[in-house]
Amino acid sequence: MLAESGYGVGYAPFRARSRAFVRIGGVCLALGGAASEEVRLGSALEEFRCEAGEPDITVDFSWADELRSWVGEAIFDSGAVWKAFRADRDFVFDFSSPSVSIHPYKRLRVDSSFREAEIILNREALQKYRPIYPLEYPADELLITNYLASGLGVEVHGCGLVDSETGGHLLLGHSGAGKSTTTQLWKSLRNPQILSDDRIILRLDHGELWMYGTPWHGEAAFAMAGKARVSRIFIIEHGEQNQITPLTRSRAVGEMFARCFPPFHNAKALERTVGFLGRILDTIPCYQFQFVPNAGAVNAVIGFHD
Repeated sequence: MLAESGYGVGYAPFRARSRAFVRIGGVCLALGGAASEEVRLGSALEEFRCEAGEPDITVDFSWADELRSWVGEAIFDSGAVWKAFRADRDFVFDFSSPSVSIHPYKRLRVDSSFREAEIILNREALQKYRPIYPLEYPADELLITNYLASGLGVEVHGCGLVDSETGGHLLLGHSGAGKSTTTQLWKSLRNPQILSDDRIILRLDHGELWMYGTPWHGEAAFAMAGKARVSRIFIIEHGEQNQITPLTRSRAVGEMFARCFPPFHNAKALERTVGFLGRILDTIPCYQFQFVPNAGAVNAVIGFHD
C-alpha cells in the first residue's frame, strides 16, 4: 500500500511486535510498534483502551531519521498542524509545528478506506520530546472520523449527557454557544454521566441513534468511553428565554452539518456525511433550543414533550 517515497530518510521497515487497542465511537483501532515501551497511548486515550480484538483500523508506526515536507499540492490545509495530500490511492497527512521543527514531525499515510495506516515519526524533530504518543490528537481523530465517513457515522460538535431518569440528551453547538456552560449546569443540578462536553460520535443501530463519548473534550474537560441512546437533538444557542422550536428537516440537516466534522478533503465522504445526517433525521426530531444558563434550561429539556 505505502509507496517508498512516503517513508523519509533513514526509515527501516519492521514487523509490529506489540499492539495496543482502543475503541472510540464503536470503532476498534490497533496501534502497533516494534517495542512495547514505545506503544504509548497517552492519558487522553487510556480511558478508551480495550481488550485485543479484530480491529477496524490497523496503524503501525515507525521512525525515520528525517522527514521533509510532502512534495505535491495540498488537497486540504487544516490551518493548524496538518495538511492533507493525495498519493496515488492513498491519503497523506503531514503534521508540522514551528515550535517543534521547520519540517513535519509526523506523517500519517492511509489507504482510501482508512482501514490500514502507517505513522512515520521524525527522529530528528522529536528526539528531545520523548516519550512520544504516536496517536496523539489530532491523528486519532482523523483516522476515526474519516473511517466513519464511509456512511457509518459522524462526529459532531456537542455535549452528550446521560441523565439517570430521562436518559441521553444531545445538545449541539458552535464554539461559544454554551456547551461547557450547559454541561456544568447539568452537572450541578442532575449529576449526569457526561460522555463529552465538546465532541460526540453519532451512529445508527437498528433504527436507533446512539451517541458515544470521545477523548476530544472541551473547556470543562469531560470525556468518557460510554454510549447512550438519543431520542432528540437540540441545537443550542444563547437567548433571552428558554425556548424550544421544531426545525424542518432541511434546516436541521444544514444546522447539524454546520456543527459536524466531515472530511472536507474528500468529496465522496462529504456526500455520504450529508446522507448520514438525513438518515438520522428520518429517525428522530431536531429542535432549536434558545436558552439562558439557569435551572430553567435543564427543566425545559427534561420536561419537553413533542
